[in-house]
Amino acid sequence: MSNKKFVVFLSLLAVLGMLLSACGAPAATEAPAATEAPATTGGGLICVIVPGVENPFFGSMQEIAAAKAEELGYETLKLVHDDDANKQLELFETCIAQEAKAIILDNAGADATVAAVQKAKDAGIPSFLVDREISQEGVAVSQIVSNNYQGATLVAEEFARLMGEEGKYIELTGRDTDTNAHVRSQGYHDVLDQLPGMEMVAQQTANWGQDEAFDVMESLLQQHPDVKGVISGNDTMALGAQAALDAAGMSDVIVVGFDGSDDVNESIINGQIDAGALQPVAEMAIQAAIQADQYIKTGSTGKDEKQSIDMVLLTPENACQYKSFAPTGSTESCATAATEEPAAAAGGGLICVIVPGVENPFFGSMQEIAAAKAEELGYETLKLVHDDDANKQLELFESCISQEAKAIILDNAGADASIAAIQKAKDAGIPSFLVDREITEEGVAVSQIVSNNYQGATLVAEEFARLMGEEGKYIELTGRDTDTNAHVRSQGYHDVLDQLDGMEMVAQQTANWSQDEAFDVMESLLQANPDIKGVICGNDTMALGAQAALDAAGMSDVIVVGFDGSDDVNESIMNGKIDAGALQPVAEMAIQAAIQADLYIRTGETGKDEKQSIDMVLLTPENACQYTQFAPNGTTSCP
Repeated sequence: MSNKKFVVFLSLLAVLGMLLSACGAPAATEAPAATEAPATTGGGLICVIVPGVENPFFGSMQEIAAAKAEELGYETLKLVHDDDANKQLELFETCIAQEAKAIILDNAGADATVAAVQKAKDAGIPSFLVDREISQEGVAVSQIVSNNYQGATLVAEEFARLMGEEGKYIELTGRDTDTNAHVRSQGYHDVLDQLPGMEMVAQQTANWGQDEAFDVMESLLQQHPDVKGVISGNDTMALGAQAALDAAGMSDVIVVGFDGSDDVNESIINGQIDAGALQPVAEMAIQAAIQADQYIKTGSTGKDEKQSIDMVLLTPENACQYKSFAPTGSTESCATAATEEPAAAAGGGLICVIVPGVENPFFGSMQEIAAAKAEELGYETLKLVHDDDANKQLELFESCISQEAKAIILDNAGADASIAAIQKAKDAGIPSFLVDREITEEGVAVSQIVSNNYQGATLVAEEFARLMGEEGKYIELTGRDTDTNAHVRSQGYHDVLDQLDGMEMVAQQTANWSQDEAFDVMESLLQANPDIKGVICGNDTMALGAQAALDAAGMSDVIVVGFDGSDDVNESIMNGKIDAGALQPVAEMAIQAAIQADLYIRTGETGKDEKQSIDMVLLTPENACQYTQFAPNGTTSCP
């Protein structure tokens, strides 16, 4: 844990809204596609019901869903149930009486809501749930939620890191009737309970309320004046806790929240609240309206009932990149009160930026972004290419050493083979900052900033299996054998696919990350395996080569998935050719490498662990348009 810093970037899917609370649940297991209904034309009334608009989280959820429904040609009726299941049932009866075409709902209780949703279903009105799940499947058409468990583990890991993995802490939990309160708390404890030095001295609900959190914290601080941290189930409670700590003169106590509200983001940037997690409010609301429209028109959403969207860790480094629960499109690291440090030495001098080869847009973008950021910070840059040749890489390092470079940013030529070059630079007083690919030894480079390749691979494999219907023959194209990422991705794929009896891998062969080689390999493999149903690739360039070979063979209906998030593959996904992929946070890795190099040159430290892992985002036809040049572009919905 102490060597894991999740500098998470991207949300996963774009989000919008205005402040706090909220709810969701861990990623659901795959459920059958929603029951089909007779197709009709669009138009008519859609009810949008939320707990209460005084909380901007719910208010934003309602406004975004209603706006999308109106854009799609519907009238909307916006209603509030105040977390009262009886009132919620009355509102459902109103919508039924007005012959609503659909109901979009952020519900009033996992068990208590089932009857109302069933009543609407019996009246022929489908329900589309957002944010909070109910305890029964097959009643609502869709249940679209944040991956609260995943978000909670991110927050807990960061909380433990900030605490130094030891000390007394307090947990403020949400409303007991809300499933999400329990899911988040479980996620927190699945991390924190593994650390012997972390001691929870109190756990108490504040029912999602800021005022109640203030009062609860005031009382608990009298009993526990030596607490070192507070972990909260949502942002409003985090704000209340922070206010109570400030009033008690205990502003140095670590506080983390959960939601991604603008107030808490501002507090993080200002060095008060320390971290949080971003909920995809806009995406949930927009998807609910789109799926309601699709179901009304065709009788099907084309999706599973339970849909879970991953969350993003918010820290002083990236909180400024999100506003109103959505990415702003900025990839700049944030200048915050918490991270500003006096310069020990002025910046300037040469930074070498070395990558495998710029003909691959992944590496080309990585080099250009890192060099641009270094130049913005006042350095000259030397952009070099090692062509995945460790000997050439060593020669380039020697060139940088002879030119007295201040730092080297490197996407390396081999996990083992690169160590000698990096050590040689270190011995010469030149720090190295690795991106994308790790090496097998720690303590040689200053930073190793990588995508969470295993997590991304499991996302891709799960989507691949879903598209395949969990059965059929498939081929795997793997990356360069000397690259650790090739093995990590393949392992992630197989940890999912090998659990499914119907999935049969008929061939596995390397194409060494190359589009041309992938084309040739696929041409050969198709002769031996003409009845394949899918191809899973270790990167995007191989996916493009595989798709081209399939097109040439008249087999365009074969499912193909990639891994990287390149613009070419995103366009292919939007055009219905390649079926899915995973977005690597290239821009964030490159920018962070330059920023950390600058900070290390000036102060002698980065303030971060050497190994830093950034979670990836699943790319599908529903969200591929939201990313350009390996970064969010600010778009919140795809045509």
